[in-house]
Amino acid sequence: METKIRNYYAIKVTGGQETNVGLMLEERAKTNNINEIYSIIVPPNLKGYVIVEASGPHVVKLLISGIRNVRGVAQGLVPKDDILKIVSKKIVGPSIKEGDLVEVTAGPFRGMQAQVIKLNADKEEVVLNILESAFPLEVTIPIDQVKPSKKS
Repeated sequence: METKIRNYYAIKVTGGQETNVGLMLEERAKTNNINEIYSIIVPPNLKGYVIVEASGPHVVKLLISGIRNVRGVAQGLVPKDDILKIVSKKIVGPSIKEGDLVEVTAGPFRGMQAQVIKLNADKEEVVLNILESAFPLEVTIPIDQVKPSKKS
């Protein structure tokens, strides 16, 4: 059984159009039955590029020809290590533990002080006791909507 060659090619696109181009490339690959395209990656932190995993440059050129907002293929291949950095999940946000005082940064409780009651790392949620409430109020919100409160 032969192993398929998989290389990553950086497609130059108009800044801000990465998602649109990614969707158009996906649609073209499906409608034209281009089976040598293995994945299309739109990196959130890489402006002006879409990454295409394909068997060769000829397939990429066929895929991008005539697509609006595509500026061409960047020279060379994108190393697999760089792709893994792009697609691997990073733990972002401040480290918060149970008992910490935090400030809510988004949602209906924005700007309010709260104390962390429970931390659910799997769901990336935090259960808070809102301190500025007249009665005990527990809410569950995404962990990226809180930041550590300034210790006074």
